[in-house]
This record gives sequence, structure tokens and C-alpha cells, in this order.
Amino acid sequence: MKLYMVVAILILARPVHADVSGHAGLNLRPDNGAHQVRVTAGLDAGAFDLSLTLDPMVITDGQLDTDVLATVKVTDSGWGIITGFRNTRIGILGGNEFQEKLIVGVGAPLPLLGDLSARLRWGLEAATVIVKHGADLPTDWISFAQGRDFVDLINFGMYVTFECCSETR
Repeated sequence: MKLYMVVAILILARPVHADVSGHAGLNLRPDNGAHQVRVTAGLDAGAFDLSLTLDPMVITDGQLDTDVLATVKVTDSGWGIITGFRNTRIGILGGNEFQEKLIVGVGAPLPLLGDLSARLRWGLEAATVIVKHGADLPTDWISFAQGRDFVDLINFGMYVTFECCSETR
């Protein structure tokens, strides 16, 4: 099934004739859905932005959060729909537990003072744990048998990214 989706996307894909810019910076969060300070980098191709967020705070507690996010901008002002994936590694007795999370949300640019080659973006997300595995524990998939089974697996978060940008073609 996945192969059919990839083939369909490749058939429907068209070249993008937009300027592409790279960006790298900080992802800052007030919530506990992931570490509060992470680093992010990516490519912005006009209506589409792809980014990778890594977690340098893993050295403080052994927990590692890694995000791969795609933002599709739906307005001229830059509001967009965010979709992606987060892998969380948590060290527990018996090894490392891995949590695979699906992320959906919205994002928008924030105004900057002055003419800087930087950008601020705001995001609001829901991260849902789809599966937990590892550390000699049984694999645990999200269940909809009872409300309690899946409500505890959804985290809502908000963040701001401060990124420096560079033009590429």
C-alpha cells in the first residue's frame, strides 16, 4: 500500500519554480511535549517547508526527541498546516523505550523588527503516540477501545522558532 502512495505522489509531482531558502535556528517550547530548547533546520520552497528538529538536551536526561515536519502554506501571509512525525527515545530500566508520534497542527509567521535575514514562526500542534516499543516491554499500539486508551496519548504543544535564513536556488 505504501509503495502505491509513493508512486502516485511521484506521478502527480510537478517541478516547483519557487525560490528555495534554507533556514536553521532554535525551536523554543513552553510545554513538556518535548524538550524546551531544540535546534531546527530545513528548506522553504514558497508554499512548502520541510524541517528537521533535533534535541541537544538529550545530554541532560537521556530523552531524545526528533521531528520531521512539513508545512504546507495555505494563505499568502504564511499560515500553514503542519504534519509530521516525532520519534521520542526515553531511557528506562531494561533499555530504551521508543514512542512514535504523529503530529498535526497549524503555524504562522510572526513579525520581525527591522530588516533581518531571519524569521520567527509560531506553531500549535497535537502529537499523538501511535506506538510504543522497546526496553523489553510489549509493543503498545494506540487503541480506541475506551476513551482513556487514547486520550492520555495526545499531547498539545505550542512553540516558536527563531531561524536565520539564506537564499539558494
